[in-house]
Amino acid sequence: MLNPTLVSPIGKAIETAALRAFEDRLLGDIILPSDHRYESARRLWSRMPDPRRPGAIVRCAAPVDVVRAIDFARNNELEVAVRAGGHSFAADSLCDGGMLIDLSPMRGIRVDSVKRVARAKAGLMAGEFDQATQALGLATVLGECTGVGVSGYTLGGGLGRLMGQYGAACDNLLCVELVDAEGEVFHASADENEDLFWAIRGGGGNFGIATILEYQLYPVHHVLSGTLTYPISDARAVLTFLNDYMISAPDELDVIIDIGNQGLMMSAPAVMEPIVNLTVSYCGDLARGEAALKPLRSFRKPAVDRIRARTYLQAQAFADIRPLVEFGSTGGFMALETGFIERLSENVTAIIEAFSADAPPCFWIAAEHYLHGAICRPAPNHTAFALRQPGYTSRIFSAWRDSNQGDVSIKWVKDLSAALEPFGNDKLYLNYLTEGLGERGVRTAYATNYERLAMLKSKYDPTNFFHSNRNIHPRATGREGSEH
Repeated sequence: MLNPTLVSPIGKAIETAALRAFEDRLLGDIILPSDHRYESARRLWSRMPDPRRPGAIVRCAAPVDVVRAIDFARNNELEVAVRAGGHSFAADSLCDGGMLIDLSPMRGIRVDSVKRVARAKAGLMAGEFDQATQALGLATVLGECTGVGVSGYTLGGGLGRLMGQYGAACDNLLCVELVDAEGEVFHASADENEDLFWAIRGGGGNFGIATILEYQLYPVHHVLSGTLTYPISDARAVLTFLNDYMISAPDELDVIIDIGNQGLMMSAPAVMEPIVNLTVSYCGDLARGEAALKPLRSFRKPAVDRIRARTYLQAQAFADIRPLVEFGSTGGFMALETGFIERLSENVTAIIEAFSADAPPCFWIAAEHYLHGAICRPAPNHTAFALRQPGYTSRIFSAWRDSNQGDVSIKWVKDLSAALEPFGNDKLYLNYLTEGLGERGVRTAYATNYERLAMLKSKYDPTNFFHSNRNIHPRATGREGSEH
């Protein structure tokens, strides 16, 4: 039985009969706080505690459910949050009170191997997408964390091991079906609603809820991939080598740098002592890959070399988030800051080395997916995704169980982030923004595209109905020029 626990920000309680009538029209269902499924349904992917409690979680089974959920929320003046994979670092996929529109039941995909196009529903996970396309020897640019939702990842830009060859994930979008704040369904592509298509490729969830996304696919079979592991004492030597080596890296090469310990690093989940771990991937001719990787594998002997020819699916499976989830679900706490590092210069290397030596018991520094090649060739205003320069996205992380360790761990994360900030050339990756970065972080991530995005926000969402996101504020009221 549904209870009238859903209340609008102005204090309007939604009648039980209205909720029943709404649920009767859904192909999916509604989960309320009284439902035994509620706590599980509202949890973040990390299983970390969060005080926000949606008044209702609407599990959409099809795009028509999204339309009906938006109409119901708008007519009853409810706050709205949207979830697909739920991996937002800023926990955008939660709201306190209001309605959480959950797309996770919408998990289908259709692959056309002749046209090399995949049509994915918005709740699909990256691992499910890869499984479907790899069955036909195809892939597109996706991240290596299998549980990330493809829609949020793509609309925020999308970095991955294939980006040097094929650009960001959003560069490989062909068409998007989207429901706007008025419950209208639009298609955006290079030939239809072109301004909206420009905006959603990097503009996140500001313009509506994507329900179906079409991607360009590419032949991808075996890759040369694996990890190189070094003792923490080799950190300076490894970073110094990479600073020069990656400048001339071929488009086919992707490298992720992890420095840390305590078994929570996604690419080295069983390692407890501090290490330097490189996750390497060469997606191209294997013989050329061996030649390209020879300097990296030989400049200093690693403690472990796991690089070998693998299937693309095996390479994508290196990132294991299970230790993080288990840690968060068993009372652990985490602190995280993100940023950008343009070069692994002598100063940057010295800062990382010094902070690693004085780190809390559990720490993790990541410099990920060196941006180069195809992702950097378009101008920053080619799409709303503006991060088009060489460099690394960074994550600084600490974790603890002992409450006495919390202040020290948080301070270490914030101090290291502040020390590295001057070396980021005022760049940030939208998908990695944390809540603490606020509007300043949003404007930095969108860069010079922000003003154009704000005008398009005025056109497609003038009331800022979709604001539980890395939000762009509308520049004007009304929907002038909004013929679609």
